[in-house]
Amino acid sequence: MKKIMGFKDKFAYSFFNFEAYREFIAQGLRKSILYIFLVTLILSAITNVKEINMITTEISVVQNNLSNNAPNFEFKNGVLSVDSDETIYYKHEGDFLFYLISSFIGNINTVNSLDSDAISIQDNLENGSSTFSIDDSMLSVSTDQSNYYTFIIDTKGKTDKNILNSYKDAVLLDSNNIYLRKDYRTVGTINLSDFSSININNENSEYYLSIIKILTPIVFFVVNPINSFITNLILGFLIFGPFAVSIGSFMGVKLKYSRACTLSFYAMSLPLLLEALIHVAGIIMPEFFLIFSIITLIYCSLAIREIKNSDKSELNFMK
Repeated sequence: MKKIMGFKDKFAYSFFNFEAYREFIAQGLRKSILYIFLVTLILSAITNVKEINMITTEISVVQNNLSNNAPNFEFKNGVLSVDSDETIYYKHEGDFLFYLISSFIGNINTVNSLDSDAISIQDNLENGSSTFSIDDSMLSVSTDQSNYYTFIIDTKGKTDKNILNSYKDAVLLDSNNIYLRKDYRTVGTINLSDFSSININNENSEYYLSIIKILTPIVFFVVNPINSFITNLILGFLIFGPFAVSIGSFMGVKLKYSRACTLSFYAMSLPLLLEALIHVAGIIMPEFFLIFSIITLIYCSLAIREIKNSDKSELNFMK
């Protein structure tokens, strides 16, 4: 196959037309890098639209609750004060707020996983997600807690960080610290005095959250694609490229390293597409990198076999 192929043709042929891989190699490494950059950019944009929508929605919920339900509060000179004599419990859906807080953690300590069967856990939050409630006693949450966090706010000293032991995912705020708990295992601590230059209250909190809402799309559409592109380059040059050389050698085809990397970048098309679709569908697959690698190497093998069978008189691609 010798024809001028644009990006659309390359993307389509990379899935099923292994004869086209010979032409991919002929076009060189630079065009393969440009190709993987465009694929990464497009697929990142697809996944980022969902993430941005989720984050902006979550921020809007927080803004609404701070405006309509939250008691008066002020964070000034590194000290948090809340106009409430009772402990406040706030059940919040979404991950962004938790990870925004955890990004400022200075010290993370890993603790042993708790035995969930030995813990009596009941969900006393009867008002659903994103509501404030006040209670004198310790509040626990159900073990099926998923995609929401309980924020406990106590600036009167009625509780301490041990209250987190009954929670799967929770954040405790007192006058001087923020304590985080994730999956019964991780406890992080933020010393509020480290942010003594920040002044936040009911009036300006909505403004700061609006800034975050504006900056989020910029970060996702600029930083995330760059990070993904760099990751894909590393995979192609350091993992799949060398493996493709080994596969070619085993099959009797001598592949130059640069051409093996070129082959690998096109072979990554299908797993990258699957990764984006899985992300959009909200499916969590911790083992997907293994699947990603297997599919890429299978495509490399099939492409090398097609190259070998198409012209047995010219099996040396070291040139």
